[in-house]
Parts: sequence; C-alpha cells; structure tokens
Amino acid sequence: MQPISVPSGLEIALADVMLEEEAGIARFRFVSPALSGEDGLTFAEVADDLMWLCQGLVRPALEQQAWTSAQVVLSVSDQPTEFGIYDPNVVQYFQPFRLDGDECRWEDL
Repeated sequence: MQPISVPSGLEIALADVMLEEEAGIARFRFVSPALSGEDGLTFAEVADDLMWLCQGLVRPALEQQAWTSAQVVLSVSDQPTEFGIYDPNVVQYFQPFRLDGDECRWEDL
C-alpha cells in the first residue's frame, strides 16, 4: 500500500476500492495506523482529510472510470479489515459524500 500524505500530515494508504454498480455506491477504504493508540486521531481530526481525498483522489479516479453514480463512501481504519465485518478492536471512521459536478458534497450519516 502506497502512503498518501494528506493535508493534516497524516499518512493514509488506499486499501481497497469497491464499485457496487447495482447499489450505485463507490467505496474507497483507507488505512492509517495513526488512528489507534493513546495518541490516536479522532474523526474530527481526519474529517478534512477525507474531504481532501474525495475531492483530489476519489472524484478524479471515478471520472476516469466513467462512473456515473453520485454516491461515494470513504472509510479509514487503523488496520486492514474484512469488508462488512465489525471488529471492536479496530478504529474505523466512515463518511458518505455525493458527487455534484466537480465537487464532493459532505453527506450526513
């Protein structure tokens, strides 16, 4: 996994991309060990990084693939996880976005 430097200085790696055509959802899963431990980061501390990833990495990648659905879900965890399996020992943050033209729009859960 190639690390990506995000605006906060955190190193995040892309772990998985899932394009769910029937559901119309593009899922991008990221990993950053800095989320865990005593000095682990909170969702508020990584929220701007998720927006940056959506705008600068995810949206252009989906455009290249001619993806037409507007729904995107980004997640970041402190370690790789199996999709859809809850692990109480893993720190995970999720954020949905809606693609609107050239913009990623924050959506509430």
